[in-house]
This record gives sequence, structure tokens and C-alpha cells, in this order.
Amino acid sequence: TESGDLAELSLPAGHPLLFQASAGARGCLGAACPFRGRCFVTQAFREAQDWQVVVANYHLFFSHIMGGKGSFPVRYDWLVCDEAHRIPDAARNAATVEAGAEDGAALLRSRALAGFEPFLVKEGIDASLFRERAEACRNAQTALFELAELRYRQGEGIAECSGDVLRKGEELIDSLETLIRPLREIEDRFASGGFENDSGLGEAAALASWIGDLREYGRAALWCLKVENFPDWSYWRGASALTSAPVVCADIVRDALESEGPEKSVLISATLSVTGDFSFWTRETGIKPDKTLVVESPFDYANRMEILVVDIGIAVGAQGYDDRICRVVQRLCDENDGRSLVLLSSLRLLRALAGRMKARASGYEVLVQGDEPQRDLLRRFREVESSVLIGSVSFREGVDVPGEGLTQVIIDRIPFSHPNDPIVHARGVLEGRESFVRTVLPSAKMFLRQAAGRLIRATSDHGRVALLDSRVLDRREWNIPESLPPGKYRRLSVRGQGE
Repeated sequence: TESGDLAELSLPAGHPLLFQASAGARGCLGAACPFRGRCFVTQAFREAQDWQVVVANYHLFFSHIMGGKGSFPVRYDWLVCDEAHRIPDAARNAATVEAGAEDGAALLRSRALAGFEPFLVKEGIDASLFRERAEACRNAQTALFELAELRYRQGEGIAECSGDVLRKGEELIDSLETLIRPLREIEDRFASGGFENDSGLGEAAALASWIGDLREYGRAALWCLKVENFPDWSYWRGASALTSAPVVCADIVRDALESEGPEKSVLISATLSVTGDFSFWTRETGIKPDKTLVVESPFDYANRMEILVVDIGIAVGAQGYDDRICRVVQRLCDENDGRSLVLLSSLRLLRALAGRMKARASGYEVLVQGDEPQRDLLRRFREVESSVLIGSVSFREGVDVPGEGLTQVIIDRIPFSHPNDPIVHARGVLEGRESFVRTVLPSAKMFLRQAAGRLIRATSDHGRVALLDSRVLDRREWNIPESLPPGKYRRLSVRGQGE
């Protein structure tokens, strides 16, 4: 490649070489890397110093500031943040600590370690002892994750550590330290420039990087296992990883932005305020703006958008709920000749609806999240005017289809976070009974507004938003309509056969 951009390679998505060749925080030696002068990433940042406008995403921004590097690598005068409602989640993702079983297995894979052995023998290290200790690390890691799988339910928050799981973690740390100890002399020699004129410079750099990754993996595992900072931090076991994330990110965001010290910061989003009030966002980010401005929409919602609130007659989670949601969605899409975006709160419901709608002739094409990359699905949705696109959370944003191809947005329910979500659970412990009003409800209003905002994208657009949740109107104390565009409301009640 000319620039190091993997998009220059004519390789299909998922090709193993793309993963092996890609750069990330893991494996990067930073200033100690002997190949820094030829590094594509370093070169890109070097060139960017002369740019007048630098565009980056939140992950890159926060990972540099919070990932031990101290600051964003390109200096700037003004900071402009679009979709600024994402800032707390972006900071949380950058601060999240994870120790994955696959990550550890990759670091300790015997075939990968075999590449170090000729260099280690040359440096006077017993290769057979190295293999033996690496095998002990693999066994300790397997024992840890097998026990964690027994003690912790997948996806549920962990409030207290299990003593036997912690002991298994400490055994893993001890075995990693035993593996690394004989290599410290090589590591120190590399750090002091002792391999500068040596043919083993590349091997020493790779070994130093690997040792650093092992240490970081051990630190992450121990942090996740000790559960010492609950409920300020949440802890849980995923499908193959132990994970910990900060619950409230206000201090993290504020410190990160203050450390950068731009002359001015401008933070923009269509959903930055809840019913015209910025207090929820300022509390979540810790940012206290000098000035705020709520700009009225240029769209004539009152005359061009209808909000249909559907009482489906069954509580969420009750027997028959999924079936009735599917039948209502089908009916609404049929009445509208397709041309609909369906946003669902669970992948279970998504799969049920997708299977049902694809199994019948409807006169319109059915596109489903997961069948193709999101970019390709959106392109097809724009091209085929009568199509229906079925998606979940990720489709609340980024869907921009002005015109007759999207005249109906169907939302299955108010998007409250699941109470068993580890971060939501820890937040509830942290804030007590106030958590619903302070955090859960404002978040749901913001997500609902984002989803409803997919309908009207141009002054000529029109259509309806169908909310299949009677609580939108029934729970008046929640003031849900105040967070939605001022469309005309209509209520519809659905009853099943025999009711």
C-alpha cells in the first residue's frame, strides 16, 4: 500500500491477512519502536500537523487521551464535536478494561511462541523451559475461564468477587510472571538501545512488545476479578471475556477535555437536550457550557408527521407478546406498501419478525440487519422504494433516507435499558431509587427521539411514526410526548382472536 490503509488491498472482508496486518494499541511500542520512522500511523499524524481541519472519530480521540498517551497526537485550536450525545459512551468504551480468553490464547499460542525460540536460544535462554512455562500459563488461563463460566452468569453484573475465581486469576498472574522473569534482561537491553546495531533488533522489538502485552493482559484480568470498585465501576463476564467499565463518566470526560485545553469547544447534536433542557447531558459529561442554544427544527412536523400509538393489549415479555408484535408490524407494513424502517428492542424479536416476513409474499423486499453489512443494507433500502428494513439499536442513528422510500418508522417499545444490564444495575445501586428518573427515563427519551428522527429528513418528507407501546400516552408522569416532535397523535387498540 501507499498509505498503509487496508482499503487499498483488494482482499475480501474477513480475510485473515487483514487481521494480521492491522495496527492497534496492542503490539505498539510507541517511541521505543525501532521501525517508527517507517510507521504508516506515525507518518499520518506527522502529515496532519499541517492540516487546517482534522476529522477523527470519538474512539480515536478518547483512546489517545485516556490510553496512557496523554493527548491527541495532532494539536488543534478548536474542538467541534458532532453527535455530542455519544460522548459519555465513547469515553466509557475507551476506559473499559477487558481480559478476553481469546486474547490470552492468542498471546500464548504455541505456534506463535515458536517464532521466538531461535532468538531466545541465541540469547542463552533455555527454549524447553520457555515452552514448559508457556504451557503452564495456558493451563492456568483455561482453568480461570472455565471456573468463571461456572461462577458468573454471562452478561449479568458482578457485585462481589468469587474467592476461588480470584485465586485462579492470581495463579495465572504468577505463571505469567514466571514466564516473563528470565526475559527481563533482554527487555532491559532492548529498552536501553542495546540492539541498535544488532541483527536481532526486529526479534527483540517483537519480544518486548509481547512481554508488554502479557503484562497488560495480567493487569486487566486482575482488575476485573477483584471487583474492588463496584458500583463506581461495573463488572461482568461476557461470552469469552471478563469486562469492567466505569458507570458514570462525567469526571473522565471533563478531565479528558480539560487536559486538551482547546481555545473553544463546540458540541452539537439533534438530541443533546431532553425537552429543551441540557441538565441530563451536562450531568453525564461533566461539561458545564458557557452558552447553550436550542435551535428549532425547520420541519413542519405538525402537518407532515403522524404519531400512531398502538396498544397491543399484551405486556412486554408476556406469552404471545412477540407473535402479536409481529402481526401488528406486518399489518402496518402491508398498509404502507413497505417503505418502512422497523426498529426493535431485541435480537430475539428481530429474528422472529424477519423469519415471518420473509416467509410470505408481500410485494415488497424485506431487508434484515445481519444479512449484509449495514452500509449495503442502507444502500439497498434507498434504491428499492417499496422495501422494509428491520433493525435494532444500531439503526436508531445513521439512517438518512429522504423521500418516498421511508414514510413509516415502527418502534416496538420505549427503549428503556434492560435492568439486568451490568452498567444499568450498577447505576441503580449507585443512585438508588432516583436512578430511574435521573438516568433511565432521560436516556430512553433521548433514544426514542433519535429513532423517531429517522422519518423526516427533508422539508418535503411526510409519514407516520408507529409506537407499539401504550405507555407513551398512558404514563403521563413520564412526559414522553414532550421529547418527541410535535406531530398529530392517534391511538389504536389491538385485540387478539377471542378477546
